[in-house]
Formats: sequence, structure tokens, C-alpha cells
Amino acid sequence: MRKLLTFLGSALFIMLALLFLSIRFFSFTPKYPIIRLEKGWTVTYHNQQFLNTNLESMGTQTGQTFSRGDVIILSLDQPLPDMKVPFPYLFFKTQYCGYEVHLDNDLLTSAHLENTRDSRFVGNGYNFIPLSTDYAGKRIFIKLYVTENGTKADIITPMMGDFEDLYRYLITSAIFPFATGLFLILFGTVFLIISLLFSMRSSGLSTQILCSFLTMALGFWMLAAYDMFDFILSAPVATTFGYCFLFLIVPLMYMIIWNLHRRSKNTVLVILTLSSTAFSLLFMGLHFFGIVHINHFQYSYYLVAVVGLVVLIVYEYVDIKSKVRNYAVRILMAGLITLALSLIVYVIAAMTQKVADYRQSFVLTNSVPVGAIFFVFAQLLNYFIFMTHSFAQKKEYAALTKIAYIDNLTGLSNRVRCDEMMFEFNKLKEDFCIISLDLNGLKEVNDNSGHPAGDRLLKSFADTLATVFADKGSCARVGGDEFLVLIKSIEKEELDSLLRELDRRLLILDEEDQEINHSVSYGYAYRHETEEKDTHAVSMLADQRMYEYKREHYAHMMAR
Repeated sequence: MRKLLTFLGSALFIMLALLFLSIRFFSFTPKYPIIRLEKGWTVTYHNQQFLNTNLESMGTQTGQTFSRGDVIILSLDQPLPDMKVPFPYLFFKTQYCGYEVHLDNDLLTSAHLENTRDSRFVGNGYNFIPLSTDYAGKRIFIKLYVTENGTKADIITPMMGDFEDLYRYLITSAIFPFATGLFLILFGTVFLIISLLFSMRSSGLSTQILCSFLTMALGFWMLAAYDMFDFILSAPVATTFGYCFLFLIVPLMYMIIWNLHRRSKNTVLVILTLSSTAFSLLFMGLHFFGIVHINHFQYSYYLVAVVGLVVLIVYEYVDIKSKVRNYAVRILMAGLITLALSLIVYVIAAMTQKVADYRQSFVLTNSVPVGAIFFVFAQLLNYFIFMTHSFAQKKEYAALTKIAYIDNLTGLSNRVRCDEMMFEFNKLKEDFCIISLDLNGLKEVNDNSGHPAGDRLLKSFADTLATVFADKGSCARVGGDEFLVLIKSIEKEELDSLLRELDRRLLILDEEDQEINHSVSYGYAYRHETEEKDTHAVSMLADQRMYEYKREHYAHMMAR
């Protein structure tokens, strides 16, 4: 529990520090005044004029939405003031409209008019229009060409100011979503890399990988939804970018739910996952092929999102009722539900069209980022629990492996592991060598000095054998006093040198522990020396030579 609290505290501190630093870095005080052109607009629409209109509530006069082909002229009654700034710019937002900007009777700039004529996608976003040097005292006219049915009539109040102040205002007016979006992309990328690296060593990380993709999709969508890509991408591209990532969110959530409940009967969930994925890809495909613009599918997608929330709640209810004890699942499900609820707030705002820009609502500016951060915390908790469980399993597996494959007394590989290694050696194409070793006089040591002395002899010999052949081969104890060394490739001269080193070290052990005699008989054979070319034949030949050595050893001892 202490480790968990430390982990959570560290994660919370890092996240808050990143958000704080982002807010501090992008916070600013304008060097020059930013002028909001709120009053004095005359709106010409369908040959009707609406005087002194507040553009942010224009829909109350003209109707809540515009239709494709509508032309709206916005004219400011008073002349533009002289701001005395280095880089004077006009700043306003358009939604699915091409536009022309005029100063008096002169065309200042235009955009997306060819898209309007060719029925190509326009998108929405903020526009930065550089003003001519003689703008002061002139009247401004903005002509909008609507390209989509159902385009919201309300328009964000145009502003004037220095370019640097205006673009920093755009960022700081949505600093929380901006900082959260960047954090989500960074976190998702790092989390994905870590998960992929761990997946090479262990299984069960598919949920974490899916969560990483969902986190990145949320981050990119959030930056697009709050118009943060307007600095680097055109309105059509930025809007398409945002919709594509938005349409990936629900399928990814379905995939995560299915991955968390694989053992349950998930026929309905599988159908929803496949259908939502297919629909999202279909929406994107129809848009990219120019058949239907992607924004026309948003309400269908929102319906799918509401169904997804219901599915989430149902699965959470089932988990609670069935008393699921997998806390990793429960935590991640809680994170998904919180995220889904925050996204539903966004869906409601989009469907009711109560605001022209999400910056206008405190709830919209904060609900989705808060839900996303809660989801990140759920991921961290889930990952912590998974890794703790994974390390515990690996530790248990290592202990079982040691019991199954390691000789308890000497620490060398046992007969079972040696048989596996010999099976692997049979697959080799190159030559190999097997050394058969048999301790001399182990029975006499056990009879005369006791089994503890015999165990001491086995242990000291095994340590010496492993040291001598540490970088050359694999050592194993295959019987009471029998040992094998398997070497993939070695020259006879080098092998003889190693065996002489083994004898030398055993003589040193005799001097250190004179109660027992450290002596071994050995024989070795190479693969190329046998007709069968397998480990069985090689080991039999090595045994034969070892017993010949042992007979010579005892004959020499008796002669003395």
C-alpha cells in the first residue's frame, strides 16, 4: 500500500507540475491593447438588414443556423481605430464558410472560395488577417459564403491587435485543454513505447497498448477541438484531423472494455466494437473520397457514443454485482466511465449548439480535460497493479524454474535441464563437445567423514567446475557424483588447458581442506568423432573415456 501511495503521489506531482509549468509558460499580459469589435455590426442576410447586432447572439435574429449557399455580409458601422501596433491583425472565427474581407471598397483577402464553388470541405477555425498599413479610419466588411447545411449562425466576436498578442490570447483562452492535450499526447506516446517494450518480455499488455492509443487520440482531438492546430494547418485539414481522432475514441473504448472482459460472453460488445470501428472508417473514407463531408456524420457518431456510455455503465454494474475482485479492471472501468461522462457533456453542447466556441463555456473548457486526466490516473493505477502482479509472477516462476531445473546442492543445472540442453545441441549444425566427469572417492568421504563432508566436496567441486568453464560451456550435475559439461565449439588444445586448470584448482582445494580428497576423472568427445552425430552418442563416448581415465587413476593409486 505504501508503494502504491508513493507511486500515485509521484504521478500526481509530475502531472500537476507539467500543467502548472505549461500554464505559467503560456500565461501573458498583452503588450498592446486587444480591441473586441462587439458592437455596431450590421448583418445583411436574405436581403434583410439587422442593425447593431451582437454577432455572438446573431442567431436570435437571423435564425439559429445557416444553409448551404447562404451569403452573409457583416459590416462594421464605425471606422477601425489606429491601434499603433507593429503587426496589426484582424482575428475572427469561421464555421464552414469561405470568406472575403474588405476595407472600404478594397478586397483585403479571401479564403476557401474555390472550396465553396467546388463543394469541397471548408472546415472551421480561426483566421488571422494582416491589416494594410492604412487600415485606420476605414470600414471593414466580412462576406461569408456558407458551405454546409446546419451551420451555426452565432459568430465569435472579431478582434484586432498585434499578431503576437492575438495568437497568445488564442492559446491562453484555452490553456487547460491545450496543456492537457499536449500532456495526453506525450503520456500516450511514452506509455505506448513502454508497453511495447514490456510486451516483448511478457504478455497481457494489450489493454495498456489500447489505452495508449486512446490517450493519444484524446490529446490530438482536444487540440483540434480547441483550434490549436490553426497555426500550422489549414481549416479543412485541421477540422478533418479533429473529426478523425474524435471518431476513433468510441471504437477504442469498446476495444478496451472487450479486452477487460474477455472471459465473459461478449457477443453484443463484439458487434458494437466491430460496427463502430467500421462506421468510423466508413465516415472517414466517404470524406476522403469527397462523397460526403465528415461533419455530416457527427450526430450519428454521437448516438454511438451515448450507446457506448450505456454499455460502460452496464458492464460496471455487472462487475459490481458479480463482485469482481480484479482491481485493475475496476479502476480502469472507473476511468473510462469518468472520461465518457465528460465527453457526453461535449456531445450535448455540440448537439444543442449553445456556444459558437468551447472557450465560451467554463464547463466545456474543463470537463473533458478533467475526465481525461482522471483516465490517465486510472491507467497509471492499472499499470502499477499489472506490473506488481507481473513481477510477483516472474519471481514465482523463477523460483519454480529453480526447483525444476537447478540442482539444489550445487546450484548447477540438474538432469532435467541437461537433457533439454542436449536436445537443443542436437539441432546445432556445427561441432560440439561433451565432457563427462565423475568424482573420485565420494563414497569413501561419505563413509569416513560423513555426508556433510561429502556435500562439501560436491559443492566445492561444482563451484570450481563452474568457474573454470564459466565462459565456455554449460555445467550440470546429472547424478550423485556425475557431472557433464556441454560446449558448443572449442579447440582440443584449449580444452586440455582448461582441464589442467581444473586439476590445478582441485589440488589447491586439497591443501585448504585436507579432510577430503578433491579428485575427478573425466573424458571428453566431439560430435565429429561419432557416426550418429547426436548428443547421446557423444556422451557415451565421453563416458567410456572417463571410465578409462578412472581405471588408470585407481590403478595408479594402488601402485603407490
